Amino acid sequence: MKKACLFFILISIALTGCSSSKKALKEAKKLADAGLYVEAAEQNLKALREKPDFKEALVHLREVGPKAYYELIKRGATHEAADNWDLAVKEYKRVGNLLHKFSRHGVVFETVNVKERLARAKQKAAAYHYTRAEGFFKKKRWQNAAFAYLKAHDHIDNYNRSFNKAIQSFLNSGNQRLAAKKFRKALDAFHRILEIATGHRKAEQKIAETHYLLGKQFYHEERFREALEQFEFAREFVADFRDAALWAKRAYENAVQYVGIFPFLNQTRVSIDGYFIASEIGHHVNQADLKFLDLLPHTEIIGLVSELRTSRYSSVSESELLSVAKKEGMNSIVWGKIRDVSIKDEPESFTEYEHKKTTTVKDTSGNDVEKAVSIFYREYTKSRRVKIELQTMILDTETGKYLDEHRYREEIIDQARWIAYQGSINDLPRNKRKYLDAPRNVRPEYVVIDELLQKIGERISRKVIRFYK
Repeated sequence: MKKACLFFILISIALTGCSSSKKALKEAKKLADAGLYVEAAEQNLKALREKPDFKEALVHLREVGPKAYYELIKRGATHEAADNWDLAVKEYKRVGNLLHKFSRHGVVFETVNVKERLARAKQKAAAYHYTRAEGFFKKKRWQNAAFAYLKAHDHIDNYNRSFNKAIQSFLNSGNQRLAAKKFRKALDAFHRILEIATGHRKAEQKIAETHYLLGKQFYHEERFREALEQFEFAREFVADFRDAALWAKRAYENAVQYVGIFPFLNQTRVSIDGYFIASEIGHHVNQADLKFLDLLPHTEIIGLVSELRTSRYSSVSESELLSVAKKEGMNSIVWGKIRDVSIKDEPESFTEYEHKKTTTVKDTSGNDVEKAVSIFYREYTKSRRVKIELQTMILDTETGKYLDEHRYREEIIDQARWIAYQGSINDLPRNKRKYLDAPRNVRPEYVVIDELLQKIGERISRKVIRFYK
């Protein structure tokens, strides 16, 4: 069976190849009739590539091959006469490639010395671009000079040291831009060097210098995170560049936000511990491990607030919190107010259900028969709905300004559900049996409130993390 499958696959491949090669030959004949001999020859070569023993394609190639050759030679000579040496190089390269492919199929005929013509065209093209590059260099048009030198180098490797001069031109361009404090454009020029000369030490030094100077500019503009990034880039290219490590440390120290998350002010009559939600937010923010955030430990927050309060639940004003935060050197604080708590209990209610249970009994003749028996049971529910509304703020300790502010409204429903039934548990439907011994009371208020505060705390922490990122 496997051999048969392989046979059919091979036949299928062969038929596909045959079809595409015939299609290529048909296209070759069409192109030749239109006088497009180069394109016709390429289609013949495609047919032979797919089917090497395709005699008709080989015969046609012998017919159009010389015509394609003369067409390309004529194009090359025309470009030479017009001093278009780049195009002449292109045509002579194409001639050489075609002749090489022709010879692989035994199609050989008398030609001019194509290699000699190509070498002459390359020489002329390299000289032309080099002359242009020298002119740009004298005028200090460094970018133009660099690209012209590279074109000369493309034709003849390092023609008159064109490769070296291209690198020097890019260096000059970068230095010129650096002097004008055009840091991004300077980096572009220096990186061009690394694209053509990987690991060029002078270019890497200049890149490090550019990042270093850009970092210092950002630092003095108090854009400390961007400054740190630039100093780190400088050290990536040159590990011990000047005092970049010291500046990076300074930038980081200034970029880091020293923050405290303070217990929320409870403005309701319900007993709620404001420390709890502050602790929840702090837990999630700490887990985010933000690079530029230094969070005051919760235990220290407790110590600071205890100095302001006469009792754990007495209120502390916004101005008092800002004052103590400022003394501790904090940049900002996260704080909030619990504005409303609503607790509504739904009384106990029940629904009576009838369940048909099938049992086997003996009839009068002693035979087993199935009989449907109605089972009646009550399903009870009791629920507690808790809603909390609160406000969160991020405040700047220096100015007292609200940097960020949000309001949250969340609710949670806690439900007790149970079944009162005196018979066997097996009398009940399978999906109801779990309610037979279920708790008959909702959870205490403080438990439900804490669960809801945990839920809100996660939402708040996501906002806080996004802000400090």
